[in-house]
Amino acid sequence: MTDERTTLIDHGQLPTRNLAECLAVDQRTLVSALAGQLPDTLIEQLATCAEETCSQGLSKKITGIGLALGQWLEPAPAPQRQQVLEQCSAHSSDTVRSWAAFAQAHLSRTLDLEAALLAQLHFARDEHFGVREWAWIALRPRLAQALDDALALLARHAGDSNPLVRRFCIEVLRPRGVWCEHIAALKQAPEVAEPLLVPRLAEADKYAQDSVANWLNDASKTRPDWVIQLFERHPPSCKASRRIHARATRSLPQ
Repeated sequence: MTDERTTLIDHGQLPTRNLAECLAVDQRTLVSALAGQLPDTLIEQLATCAEETCSQGLSKKITGIGLALGQWLEPAPAPQRQQVLEQCSAHSSDTVRSWAAFAQAHLSRTLDLEAALLAQLHFARDEHFGVREWAWIALRPRLAQALDDALALLARHAGDSNPLVRRFCIEVLRPRGVWCEHIAALKQAPEVAEPLLVPRLAEADKYAQDSVANWLNDASKTRPDWVIQLFERHPPSCKASRRIHARATRSLPQ
């Protein structure tokens, strides 16, 4: 990455292109670059958090600064809250949009589960891979605390016409999700998610297919018997389902 590109990313003028660039973002510099765009008191709060998390990993940085944004927005007057959240949600920097995903999840604590999901889907549809990942990571703890209701809700939305939404609905409750706590109940009893997963076993979009396969691969680490039985009951019958099957069973003895 050139020095010029690094500077543009750190100043919020360019999005990152890959994980290496995401990890390299100087979030203290990025917060400082937002001065004049966002209220001074918010910049001060974000700067404090960016300094406190500067030596931590990317997940702690994004989560911490996003939470600080949400905590500042919560007591703000409604018009200002909406304006600042929309400004961050549409920012040219994918890192700023990622903060906004966590801020939205924080603000959604007072909403019912479906309203919280619908609010988060704005970020699930983002053009940037990183924002889409942080979108589900931010909402996952809330859904994991109400698994039965969450699984039923996700099943209703997992047939959405947008493959990014379909992917989100599967990815958000992966038993062994990446960069987040595992969900013990789903590692032990993945069959409760069948109403969500079975209709997606022939998912047409490859990006969404990968989430279905990864969910099942996660489950195969603790419940290989269930994964094997699932495909015995629903044998692959098309190119899409065969691809999902191959990826879902990659950890099983062949």
